[in-house]
Amino acid sequence: MTAPSHAGRYRIEQLIGVGGFASVYLAHDDALRSPVAVKILADNWARQTDVRARFQQEARLLRRADSHLLVQVFDIGELDDGRPYFVMTYADRGTLLERLAGGPLAMDEALGLMGEICQGVAVLHSIGVVHRDLKPSNVLFCSRPEGGERVMVADLGIARSTDHLSGLTMPAGSPGYQAPEQVYFDGAPDARADVHGLGALTYHMLTGKVPARPEQRVPPSALRPEVSAGMDAVVMRALDPDRETRWPDADTYLAALSSPDDPPPPPTPPTPPSPSAAAEPGESDERPRGRRRTALAGGAAAVVVAAAATAVAVSLARAADPPAPRSGATSSSAPTPVSSATVSPATVSPAVGWLRAGSDIPAEYRDLIVRAGTYCREPGLSPALIAAMLKAESGYDPGLSDKVKNEYGIARWTPEVLWHWQPNGLQSPKPEPPFSPELSIVAMGRFLCTLGPEVETLPGDPALKLAALYRSGVAPLRRANGIPERWRAYTDKVARYLRDYQPA
Repeated sequence: MTAPSHAGRYRIEQLIGVGGFASVYLAHDDALRSPVAVKILADNWARQTDVRARFQQEARLLRRADSHLLVQVFDIGELDDGRPYFVMTYADRGTLLERLAGGPLAMDEALGLMGEICQGVAVLHSIGVVHRDLKPSNVLFCSRPEGGERVMVADLGIARSTDHLSGLTMPAGSPGYQAPEQVYFDGAPDARADVHGLGALTYHMLTGKVPARPEQRVPPSALRPEVSAGMDAVVMRALDPDRETRWPDADTYLAALSSPDDPPPPPTPPTPPSPSAAAEPGESDERPRGRRRTALAGGAAAVVVAAAATAVAVSLARAADPPAPRSGATSSSAPTPVSSATVSPATVSPAVGWLRAGSDIPAEYRDLIVRAGTYCREPGLSPALIAAMLKAESGYDPGLSDKVKNEYGIARWTPEVLWHWQPNGLQSPKPEPPFSPELSIVAMGRFLCTLGPEVETLPGDPALKLAALYRSGVAPLRRANGIPERWRAYTDKVARYLRDYQPA
């Protein structure tokens, strides 16, 4: 698609930026004799209503904030070909990323900039918005008419309103800056995720380096000795992997940066509810803290594709009827993945004790089946269930190719859905068939552990509900108040195999 000559009354002059979903152009408002930036949704996404809605939501959030500390939106419209666009402040002095190419900033400059960035993020927090993608390329500079410049926080393409954060939340963010909870499916990041991003920005400006992974990270003073111990403590607390330990919001972090030798006191840890406590109406849509959310990504430094800039809630179901985002106050997150701390290596590999000896489960897949079936402590999930589902799906055929249904491999994944459940999720390239058993089988565990809690309270056998969930998604089970009639034959088949595969 060629660049338009105009977007409404705005005359397009040149392309200044390209993302996964949109392009940004320098344009001129002839009526007001002023340069502006025009962001235009790409043609291939403009016909997808969910992407289009996300694009327009970014404009609305920026307009709602209406602060000089953020990129401001002045107008919105559609091109003649139907592509939506919005008009915003032109950042004529570039980005923080460009400035950091020359190395760390002077201490006073770094802390002065962080003060303005924190104030901009605090505006978002004050209206209930979490940015979720704070990084140097999203900090822009604009000339002031009276001289000097102002700092602007930009790109709310993956921002979320906090009143929606208890709903199904996709992994999002950028490596080095994203908080650990942002690599979790339904990690429900709040203002503390932005505090992590602010801490990462501070660290980068002070040291010239993007923060390493938590286990490899050193305090800023190790890379720049003039950084004080108090400043070390403030920044490292912002970067703490445990969000309960971080500064609670941008305002508090700014106060701590301003007085690093006398920071605010740490937050009082909340008392976790008992494992059996059910959420009351109006409470947070989270499980008790004893059951951690299940990670989709392999590590906090995994790359999130540029598509997240205008993230879309893609179908997570394996059939045409996708699961609905969470809506009930009693829905829950995925249980804790079973790790070497809870299951001994001897128990997991080889697969002795998990699967019936002498069954027709191929030996080469048994360890993978155990990994998937012990991925978490979800009721009904077991290696025998995974084996039974694989038997029902493909008869253990790793080369299965059903082009009519677009399903492939031993677990009959579609490429679009497997994209979410592969290691690193959407942060990795979209998988293309043929799908290996190593990828396909373990992804089943991720899927069932993450979405299984959504159907726990429905009536029916826990294992067979998971089998139906894999075929239909959450919404059909909820509508049927259990296993939908459409999938009864499938779950009956799984039940027969399950009896054959359970240890004697």
